[in-house]
Amino acid sequence: MTFIALDDEPLALVLIEKYAEQLSDWQLLGTFTDADTAAVFLQNNTVDLLLTDINMPDINGLQFVEALPDERPMVIFVTAYKEFAHEGFNLDVVDYLVKPVPIERFKKAMNKAGELLELRRKAEVLPPVADHIFVLSEYQKVKIMLQDVLYLESLGDYVKFYLESQSKPILTLERLKNLASSLHQAGFRRIHRSLVVNTAKVEAVQKAKIKVGGKWLNVGETYLRELKGIVK
Repeated sequence: MTFIALDDEPLALVLIEKYAEQLSDWQLLGTFTDADTAAVFLQNNTVDLLLTDINMPDINGLQFVEALPDERPMVIFVTAYKEFAHEGFNLDVVDYLVKPVPIERFKKAMNKAGELLELRRKAEVLPPVADHIFVLSEYQKVKIMLQDVLYLESLGDYVKFYLESQSKPILTLERLKNLASSLHQAGFRRIHRSLVVNTAKVEAVQKAKIKVGGKWLNVGETYLRELKGIVK
């Protein structure tokens, strides 16, 4: 399970890094002192949990969370201000920690997040797929043979299916996260927050890139381990 931390106070991030060393089930992917950099990281990587301050100079933490896309990570607020607790929980956050945060209180919040994440993952497990799927595209159900799929690309609430048999992709109203789960047993792997590839169609690998259908696709930092599994 992965998380990042956002706080304009470097010392607060140092403490979180120290606490993270005591968490065997969690991996701290990065710490950020400004919201823009954190937002870019979240756009390019899948992160399970976000720890964020509220009162920051560039943006209010509440506003930052509200602006995240629907497939946002779980959130724990870590702040010195108790008065924002009600607003924080209205955003369906996992927990609300008030600085200074004792290690045991921190662990309790992270354990709670871990349990919720496991429940979500179990709920998303889908049965094995056949050799095809049907997707809704342009007001009709379209049959897609899985062996014809090169890769999938997320466009917000939509997904593009790039096929070997045609140049024009098929656009469907669906979440990439759901498709990645249902197609996993058919050999499809997520290599980026916005990309899922058919591993049978991988032509070449170069550092953090995969070539599929003659096109080079970037592999997100958090998916490099998945890349190793594809090419072994």
